Amino acid sequence: MARKKGENRPDQSPSAVTLPDEAMLLDYINSCPVPPSLRDITRAFNIGQDARASVRRSLRNMSQRGLLAGDHRAIAAPDTLPEVTVLELISFDDDGDGLARRAGNDSENPPEIRVILNRRAGRAPSVGQQVLARLTRVGPDNYEARIIRVLDRRQKRLFGVVTSAGKGFRLQPADRGKRDSIGLQTTDGLPLHAGDLIEAELLPSRGYIGKTARVITNLGSASSAGAFSALALAEFGIRHQFPDAAIEESKGLKIPPLKGRRDLRDQPLVTIDGADARDFDDAVFAEPTDHGGWRLLVAIADVSHYVRLDSALDIEARKRGNSVYLPDRVVPMLPEAISNDLCSLRPGEDRAAMVAEIHIDKDGKRFSHHIERALIRSHARLTYDQVQAVFDGTIDEADCDVPHGCLHALFGAWRALDIDRQSREPLALNLKERRVVMDDAGHPVAITQRSQIESQRLIEDFMIAANVAAADSLIASRRPCVFRIHDTPDPKKAASLAKLAESVGGKFTTGQVLRPHHFNKIIALAENTPDALTVNEAVLRSQAKAVYSIDNIGHFGLSLRNYAHFTSPIRRYADLLVHRALVDAAAGKKTGPKDGLNGLPLDAIAEICTHISETETTAAAAERRTIDRFAAALFESRLGVVVEGTIVAVTGFGAFIRLEDGAADGLLAINALPDDYYDFVEETQSLDGRHNGWRFVVGTPLKVKVTEVTPISGGILLEWVDGGLQSDTPRGKSSRHRPKAPHEHAGKRRNKPSGRVRSKPSNGGQSAGKGKTAKRKRR
Repeated sequence: MARKKGENRPDQSPSAVTLPDEAMLLDYINSCPVPPSLRDITRAFNIGQDARASVRRSLRNMSQRGLLAGDHRAIAAPDTLPEVTVLELISFDDDGDGLARRAGNDSENPPEIRVILNRRAGRAPSVGQQVLARLTRVGPDNYEARIIRVLDRRQKRLFGVVTSAGKGFRLQPADRGKRDSIGLQTTDGLPLHAGDLIEAELLPSRGYIGKTARVITNLGSASSAGAFSALALAEFGIRHQFPDAAIEESKGLKIPPLKGRRDLRDQPLVTIDGADARDFDDAVFAEPTDHGGWRLLVAIADVSHYVRLDSALDIEARKRGNSVYLPDRVVPMLPEAISNDLCSLRPGEDRAAMVAEIHIDKDGKRFSHHIERALIRSHARLTYDQVQAVFDGTIDEADCDVPHGCLHALFGAWRALDIDRQSREPLALNLKERRVVMDDAGHPVAITQRSQIESQRLIEDFMIAANVAAADSLIASRRPCVFRIHDTPDPKKAASLAKLAESVGGKFTTGQVLRPHHFNKIIALAENTPDALTVNEAVLRSQAKAVYSIDNIGHFGLSLRNYAHFTSPIRRYADLLVHRALVDAAAGKKTGPKDGLNGLPLDAIAEICTHISETETTAAAAERRTIDRFAAALFESRLGVVVEGTIVAVTGFGAFIRLEDGAADGLLAINALPDDYYDFVEETQSLDGRHNGWRFVVGTPLKVKVTEVTPISGGILLEWVDGGLQSDTPRGKSSRHRPKAPHEHAGKRRNKPSGRVRSKPSNGGQSAGKGKTAKRKRR
């Protein structure tokens, strides 16, 4: 028969119950992952309703003596943290988990709190940010935390250059737009000199005035070679030192035997890369077929043979996600013993490879393909410039020391692939790539820009063909695939192109189902005009970001239904996962080989996709920031010089100017424009002067003077000299009921109204975020 609520067990009476002593209570409370309630305690010790009052008195007495903390709902040891609390992230460990402390707790011996990050939930918080987390106690002084939400997106870690200030030092932040320096609190044993790059922690304070930061790390002199790259690695948290276990694993690896691989060593495969490339992970070959089509071979270094899932090499590669390319250094995803040796397809040396054999017709349409493991031997290491010279006819194929007809067959196959590309109509952006030219000492001497040439397009189209073949192979074999997806543009972003299209004589209709060719029409109209750069960048900004995912939605920019990254496993972890899946697919129903995915769950692959999409974004941001700093350093010698530029973006505080056809970007602030009272018109992306008729709009060429350069932040400030649009009838005079500027209400016009701006909404006067019309009074 079931006992009634509060009834003692049949073998127990109130007088027979043995109550736990203080030591037993403390042991139990400390063993609980979260503070227990009185009810939890009585249940644990089988204490009936009649004896609970005695337990409650014992707990109250222990609390009064400081042995416990809590109330009737939750009892805990005095040093126990609440189940839900605010944490501040202080670092990340080698496993990628966060380490945190309770916000506001500066005790000398705080408990260890490990934050378990869920990459699928979105971008992880950064060091210094505060989060609301749920804690689980896993030891006397150890907790695991899971983030409920991020509370503070403000960075508390700062990077910058040290400046002298009397008897002390101040920090000039490296963030662009932060011009005010911050007081520095030095650390014993850490030498500091003016001009040093440092990492510092912002100390708690109220307001901005009087802010102080504590020095954490000295990165060396800002003027030394490699300083900007060292700053980027620290600033973006990029891993650049391999653990000993990964280095040890990379030693002693050998080229595999021919058994189980196709022998393609006699095929005249060649590598085509930049002149400064050190790792060669792809080789290509083409030959005509009897039916007028082409047989293509795309050989990719077989990294999966050497880097096994969950090995030390694999764990480190997964954390890095990709190699990082900075102007003066490369941070590889894999140790050089693999990336620059075993998996580098150097000429005349046997190498393990995954080879995609693709058959296309005369119009570039693929009609068969297969991917298999092979042993290859590259027959030549060629550069883009060499191959381009053969394509242009300035040198002969024989000058490149390749078999007769080798390059011309590649050109023929590429022309067929190009026919297929044109029929797909992928997005055809025409943007130049900035490159920093360094001297032998590692200092920048110039910023160059280069458009894509035919030899680069040839390799790109061969790689795209192989990537599509890899994705199709995995889909057909029903194997997991890490897709490279690119969503359709956000209609709101795309709508901003309507006015720009009109300015180049085109039309961009909003509300239609967007396809790449809609954007290509605008790009084509702007070609060879002063608006070309502006239009290309505006189209780029309107696009979604390409990411990795196990859910295939296609690739909008390439106009492809199925697409994956297969061709660069040396430098991208996504490609390595695709290789492993292909190895499993080749094994069929047999147990997957050790160098396959080994049954890696889909949810784990999805989490990796989120992570490597983040690391890719981080790497791109680090590269961009470093190039900006080098570009600013080169402009430092041109202070006071007048240069030519073009407006590429307009905001309420000024205009961003692309200098000298893209060598650098600078800010032309409102107070550096001709004297007037300016309205920022979002719809036309322009700054319109009210009195003198000046108008500054995206795409307008200008002459500007360089007035301030801060290399550490990559910032360049400019002053207007000449250029812009000026109407014979200023806006203020043609508008009968124009709103008056503040200085006009006082009955006196200021001589220097520059620096004043009013943002004019583009939605018919509707105030952003309020959902109602903001009417201006007629005076």
